[in-house]
Amino acid sequence: MAGALALIAATVAVVTRDRGRIYPNIFIADQPMGGLSRAEAEQALARTAIPRPDSRVNVRVADATHRCRLNDIGVSLAVGGALDRAYDVGRTGPWLRRLRERAVCPWKRTDIVVPAVVDAGRVREFVADCARRFDHAPVNAAVEVNGREVCIQPGSPGVNVETLESAEAVETWAGGCCREELRLPVHFTGPVVTADRLKGVDTVLSCVETTLSGSSRDRRHNIALAAAAINGLILSPGAVFSYNQVVGPRTEETGYRKAPIIYRGTLVPGTGGGACQLSSTLYQAALLAGLEIVARSHHSHPVPYTPAGLDATVVYDSMDLKFRVTSEHPVALQARMRDRKLICRVLGHGPAPRIELVREVTWIHPPQPRVVEDPELAPGERVIEVEPRRGVRVRVVRRRATGAAGAADLVSTDHYSYRRGVIRQGVAPAAPEPAAEEAESPPVASGGQAPDGSAPATPTRAGEMKKERARMLTSGADCTIITPILAGLEAT
Repeated sequence: MAGALALIAATVAVVTRDRGRIYPNIFIADQPMGGLSRAEAEQALARTAIPRPDSRVNVRVADATHRCRLNDIGVSLAVGGALDRAYDVGRTGPWLRRLRERAVCPWKRTDIVVPAVVDAGRVREFVADCARRFDHAPVNAAVEVNGREVCIQPGSPGVNVETLESAEAVETWAGGCCREELRLPVHFTGPVVTADRLKGVDTVLSCVETTLSGSSRDRRHNIALAAAAINGLILSPGAVFSYNQVVGPRTEETGYRKAPIIYRGTLVPGTGGGACQLSSTLYQAALLAGLEIVARSHHSHPVPYTPAGLDATVVYDSMDLKFRVTSEHPVALQARMRDRKLICRVLGHGPAPRIELVREVTWIHPPQPRVVEDPELAPGERVIEVEPRRGVRVRVVRRRATGAAGAADLVSTDHYSYRRGVIRQGVAPAAPEPAAEEAESPPVASGGQAPDGSAPATPTRAGEMKKERARMLTSGADCTIITPILAGLEAT
């Protein structure tokens, strides 16, 4: 009996002995702390991978990695609190519990978790900052041209950081001592245009260039802005392209600047000037690609950047350019500026159609300007007050080559009105100059009337028109054949 009591007393003496050190088999973040004083334990934890407030940690958002400091996330680890808890094992609470904790320490492992302190407000700011940094819209698959090779660039999904789930993920991550990288939950959104949708787009069907030489900076800005809205557009089989719908209103609010426009037959400053050059270039590319023209209007008089009969004027909510995809494969549009040129391409399934645009000037009217005597001018001096402009009628035919035979269809017959013009002339002391003749009207269509309802041409003016027509014929402007630019294509 006495021996048993002595053994119990010895055991109690061992388990109740306090040497000021952490009891054995106690771990903090998998690090053994047994037998260490509090100061020694603190030094041991300082050598571990437990992050401090200024430690750099990895934050993973989808495929991107961002490094930041722990306190930037709004998380801190209370290492001192963990040390206090480790040291308090067997030292705090009722004496019987202290005795039991000391007795089981040598045979049972005790893990102390480093408590995390999470600042909810700072975490929300951190998640919002990650959303601003990493959120992005999906990227559509696109078609690129390299020389004569057409390549499809695959798209990529959009990424959106899930804010509520991310805040919860931060708390969970902090509870694990922030050991691994922090992964924020994200939501993926697929692109509208995928590579599968572009299957079959393998050929440049047409390519048309028009010059930008002489265009002001504001006019080029407007063309580039409108071209950006069209470039890369994918049209499904049967879809109808609308220039006004795709480009939208050309206003200062949408970023357009003032540049020359045609208003009632005269060039005047107007917001969005230059949009018609893009529509005209795209119109020719659509014709040469074999697309069906649904709506198109010509200008009141010829424009310098494209031959008469091949222009397409657009006015938002009034005049539009529309064409339809008639093939069984999608069509991609490209509109880009390069080296003072505007380049429009239509890409689709090959082979490219063999199409020519034949334009023929069927009527020319060089009007005789009105001469007004001006006593303030010196005798014989002449000043052009209003520049005259000749009238033109142009017929355009689209000719398709199919094997040995060809098919042709009438595209348009456009009549560009003339303007007489005004010349001021000084009064001469000699006999006055004969009064100017009335401007000539187009040649008679039927019933002794010109197509526009004016009086028929006189023999004298008819002869002048014949000479002018002959002059245009010798210069090659009377009949023109337009073909797509498919040789030597370069990526732009």
